[in-house]
Amino acid sequence: MEQMELVSRQQPGHITIDNFDEIKAALSAILVRYENVVYTEAMLTDAKADKKELTRLRKEIDDRRKEIKKAYLEPYNLFEGQVKELLAMIDGPLDAIKEFVSGMEEREKEGKRGEILAYFQTHSAPLGDMARQVWDSPAFFDKKWLNKTTSAKTWQAAVDAKIAGAARDLDSIRKGAGPHAGALTVKYLECLSTEGLSDLRAKLRSAEQAGETVAEALPPEDQRLGHKVLRLTGTAQQMAQVIELLALSGIEWEVLEDDMPQPMEELTEPTFDSFVAFDLETTGTYGAANGDGPAEITEIGAVKVVNGEITQRFSQLVDPGRKILPRISRITHITDEMVAGQPRIDAVIRQFADFVEDSVLVGHNIKASDLYYIDRAAKKAGIRMENAFFDTYRYAKRRKEANGWESVTLEYLSRCFGIRQPDAHRAWCDAQANAELYFELKKL
Repeated sequence: MEQMELVSRQQPGHITIDNFDEIKAALSAILVRYENVVYTEAMLTDAKADKKELTRLRKEIDDRRKEIKKAYLEPYNLFEGQVKELLAMIDGPLDAIKEFVSGMEEREKEGKRGEILAYFQTHSAPLGDMARQVWDSPAFFDKKWLNKTTSAKTWQAAVDAKIAGAARDLDSIRKGAGPHAGALTVKYLECLSTEGLSDLRAKLRSAEQAGETVAEALPPEDQRLGHKVLRLTGTAQQMAQVIELLALSGIEWEVLEDDMPQPMEELTEPTFDSFVAFDLETTGTYGAANGDGPAEITEIGAVKVVNGEITQRFSQLVDPGRKILPRISRITHITDEMVAGQPRIDAVIRQFADFVEDSVLVGHNIKASDLYYIDRAAKKAGIRMENAFFDTYRYAKRRKEANGWESVTLEYLSRCFGIRQPDAHRAWCDAQANAELYFELKKL
């Protein structure tokens, strides 16, 4: 090998070792001596010498490989660098144009979505007071309607068909399901299909005949089996998230002890006729354990009551700076698109503080949840809200058994007292309902 040199030729698309067979034969002749060698401790010096020789041979060949590779690739590397420079010149304006076109396409889709909604609202009379629930059903809106290739005639026909089908099905459920109409309607709205409704109705009927409750007719895993008493220890933020999740899950709970610090003074008796009733909605959160940040406010709604009469209203969506959880959007009907471009919470909380002034704050379950978000937002905005508050949820909870109430949620109590909630789970609507509920509770 000392007298031999690896000779190669390279040209575009082709590279060879001219003396490959000669080099291979010479290496085979050298390496044959190592095939059956078994080194012993006494042969350590020989082993080291052989290692050195083979290492040298390997390095000579590999160095030649690197040399040829560099020579072969150098023209291409120069070419590639020049091409990338040219592409970069194009990418600047191209990326800006792409962003503009993408933004315009999204605006077109949103415009078309608004057009479809307007058409739906104009033609949804057959659905009556169920129109909003049908529109919000996951099975109603077809994303294909937003495609450029989908004509107005096509999506209008599809909307008309869905409205007619839903109106027909809901009317059949209302007329034929009797006391089970409510449960069947909820099931129907999940998929806008009557499939499976007959089986559910049969279960409900069987349960009724057997003297069971609706809950007992459901699968065992969905039945209420009992209760647990937990002691939860955590920060105000963690407690607010826990309470929010419990409320959204429909789980009944009560506070047996409360050692959490409170930013405001609590009033426990409804002895006043002037106050601000408020409610807020949030993004929800998957929780820190799942790598998600805290929930943020998406809406604040309030009414000012003076001597028993509503004199002013406050309603403002908030850009939370994060995504809204899908299940929260389904409940509140507040979407990421609705809050995009709205004021941030620092500005809104200052407006809310100016609206409240020194009034008593009234709300439903605000001690466990809403006051935390209000206090947190106020501190971030550099202001202080130290108003006294009255929690209608806590007051109703103490009187639940005496009045025979099954629940003390705002929705349930509103039905008990005949309080209208045209858009439940929207802050402005819940705030007004809460003001009316306060005076109903005061009569007790």
